[in-house]
This record gives sequence, C-alpha cells and structure tokens, in this order.
Amino acid sequence: MTDNPDDDAILADLADGALAGPAWDDWLAARPLAAAELATARRVRLVLAVLEAEAITVPADFEARLRERLREDATLAALLDLGLANLGRALLEMIGVLLALLPAAPQAQTYPPAVS
Repeated sequence: MTDNPDDDAILADLADGALAGPAWDDWLAARPLAAAELATARRVRLVLAVLEAEAITVPADFEARLRERLREDATLAALLDLGLANLGRALLEMIGVLLALLPAAPQAQTYPPAVS
C-alpha cells in the first residue's frame, strides 16, 4: 500500500469503517496518496462484498491483485464505479449466456437388446 506500515494499518481501518470522522478526513486531506489508496481499497472491498453476496468464491490473493490492477488502470476503476451495483448480476448473466452457447452434451444412445 504505502511506504509506512503505520499508514497501511490506518488505511485498512479507514477502509473497514473502524476509523471515521473529521480528524481522519483532515488526515487524508494532508496525504493525497493515502486518500487515493483508500479510494482504491474501498472499491475493492465493494467488489468483494458484491461477489460474496452472489456466492462467488475468489482466490486468496484476489484482493491484492485487484487493488494493483486498479492502481495501474484508471479505466478499470471508472468501469467498476459505473457498474459496481450490478457487477455480480452481470457476471452471472454473462456466465449464463456463455454456457448457453456451448453445444449440449451428446445423449447416450440406447439400443434394444439383440435378438438371436
């Protein structure tokens, strides 16, 4: 997250909602990089909450990887902001559409017993 482990702990608590209020708003205002990191952490936490609500299991390192991608790609962050409320539903719909495009499994043919 940041170069200071104490700031990382504070940011984690701010993202979780354990810390809040005007004093912390002032703290963030004095640290624009920390404020940007907090915004990213909150986006990631929202994505995780949506995925959890949809019973989608993610890999253990998913949160860290998504946070890194959001830091690198502002377009991805903007897309998440636009569609976060329906992200889980959209993922399930896309999976359903893709599965519908797959050919049906062939049915096993049965033959009557041979008469000798």
